[in-house]
Amino acid sequence: MRRFAQSPWLLTLTLALALPCLPACDSADTPAAAADAGIDATASDGADTAGGTVPVTLTIAGVVGDQPATCGKDFNGLGSGDTTAQLADARVFVSGVEVQNAAGVWVAVQLDQGKVWQAGDVALLDYEDATGGCKDTGTPEINNQINGVVPAGSYKAVRFAVGVPFASNHSNNALATAPLNTPGMFWTWQGGYKFVRVDWSLGAGKRWNLHVGSTGCVSADKVTAPTEPCGNPNLARVSLAVADATKASLQLDLGQLMAGVNMAKDTASTSPGCMSGPTEPADCGGSWTALGMDFTTGLCQSDCSGQSAWSAVP
Repeated sequence: MRRFAQSPWLLTLTLALALPCLPACDSADTPAAAADAGIDATASDGADTAGGTVPVTLTIAGVVGDQPATCGKDFNGLGSGDTTAQLADARVFVSGVEVQNAAGVWVAVQLDQGKVWQAGDVALLDYEDATGGCKDTGTPEINNQINGVVPAGSYKAVRFAVGVPFASNHSNNALATAPLNTPGMFWTWQGGYKFVRVDWSLGAGKRWNLHVGSTGCVSADKVTAPTEPCGNPNLARVSLAVADATKASLQLDLGQLMAGVNMAKDTASTSPGCMSGPTEPADCGGSWTALGMDFTTGLCQSDCSGQSAWSAVP
C-alpha cells in the first residue's frame, strides 16, 4: 500500500479511553490499552480452551441509510440540512475485538496476522474504491471483514473500540506495517491516527470531511509522540448482541454519522467539516452523539451504549 506523507495539523491531539481487553490478556501480562482504561484484564478467563479454536469472521457492511455506501453515487437527505453529497472517502480503524461467551465473559479475538487489513490488535475497514469522488485519496481495494480465532464455544455478542489503542496511535506510520501505514489515515506523531475518516463531496469543489481522532495530546512538537494519554481520547466503543458472534453480520451507517450536523455550514476559520478540534462543537457534536461519545470530554456516555451508527444485521 502507498505510504502517507504526514500533513500539518494545527490542533494538538491525545488518547486514553476504556478499550476492550486485548489479545493474550491475563493477570501477568496486562496490555497497555487495558491498563490505561482501568479494565480488568482477564477477558480470556472462562473460555473453553479444551475444545481448540474456531474462526471468527465479522462482516461489517458500510451503508448510507438503506443503501450500500459506494463511491460515485448521490446520497440525499444527509444531516440536519438535508444535504445531497457523494462519498469521497470512507475508512475506519477498529481494535480490541472481543466476543462474549455463554458464561457472560468477554473473550479476546486473536486477529489473523499477515493480512494487509489487520495487524496486532488493529483492523482497517475500507469502503472506498478510488472511483467517483473517491479517486483523489482512495485505493481500489476495499475491506469489510475482520478475521481471527477464539477458543471453541458459543458467543452471542461482540464488542470493539473504534480507533487505534494509545500504545499504537503515536508512532512513525511511514515505518509501520499495514494497515497502520495506510495513506491519509495519519495526522502527526503527536496527534496519531484518524480513527474515522468519512469525507463527502458536495459538488462545485466543496467538501465536508469527518475525521475522528484523539485531541489534547501533549508533546514537545508534532514529530514527538506523547508519553501521557490524550485529554480527549475520542475512542468510541461498540457492543452488539448477535446470534453467533463467530460469523456475525454488522453494519456501519455513514449517513447516521451525519445526523444532527448541518453539512451546508462550517465553523469559521476551520477546515471543511469536523477535524475533532475543540472549537468545532457545531461541526462535530452530532457525529459524536452517533458514536455514543461526549464531544466536550471525548469519552463515552454510558459506555457508548447510546451510539446509533453501528448495528447488527438480523
